[in-house]
Parts: sequence; structure tokens; C-alpha cells
Amino acid sequence: MTQDPTPQEALASIQAARARVGETLTYPFGWDLSYGGMLALMVGGAGLPQPWSTLTLVLSIVALVFMVQWWRKRTGWWVSGYAPPRARWVAWVMVAVMMGLMGLSFWTRLFDGPFWAPIVAGALAGVTGIIGGRLWMRAYRRDLLAGQG
Repeated sequence: MTQDPTPQEALASIQAARARVGETLTYPFGWDLSYGGMLALMVGGAGLPQPWSTLTLVLSIVALVFMVQWWRKRTGWWVSGYAPPRARWVAWVMVAVMMGLMGLSFWTRLFDGPFWAPIVAGALAGVTGIIGGRLWMRAYRRDLLAGQG
């Protein structure tokens, strides 16, 4: 007959398992490219006239849904970008950058800005997504190793 672990032993076991996930969590660079492409489409498409801006928004949201489903099938879980303490700050910085880029994209559509503004905004959003995604995962791994994930 086995004895049930104490709450302290169970918590230590959970923290050790989280740390192991942080050490072994890898994903293909194609994920970053897909995430960056989805953000580029969302931000750059916002500056297009109707119905194209709506179409690009819908397509980017559908792409995000497929990305989340792929991740869940691959790993069995999904983490909110704003939940882990260190990773949360990366997510909030990305939100701030994306809002600025969205404003640049809207400049063309709403205020007759230059045609290139949505293209530049979309390209910068894509690069931000690629770099920010890697930074977020690095911060998340640190959260897991520190037992905060």
C-alpha cells in the first residue's frame, strides 16, 4: 500500500515538473514566422479600405485559432500570454508596440495618409511578433524554472 504524498511533497513534485517543461519546451521557427505573419496581416490589413480590412482581420483571427489548436494538439496545453509574471511584461510591451503600429496603419485609411504606412506597419508588426514571441517564450521558461508558471 502506498502512502499519499504530503501537500509539500505534492507541491514540490509539481514545481519540478514545471521546471522540466521549461527546460525541454521547444517549438519550430515556423511558429514564429506564422505568428509574425498573422500579426503583419492583422496590423497591415487594418489600413486597407473596406471590405479588405475586415477580410484581413477575419483571416488573421482564423489563423490565430488554428495556431492555438496546433499548439494544443502538440503540447496538450495553452498558456495565456498575460498569466506568467515575467512573460506578462513581454506581452504588454508587445501590445503597446502593436497599438502604435495599428495607429500607423489606420493613418492611411482614416486620415488619407501615405499608401506605404500600412505596409511598413504590417512589416514591423511581423518582425515584432517574431522577436517578441521568442522573448516571451524565454521569459516563460524562466517563470517555469522559478516555479511561477
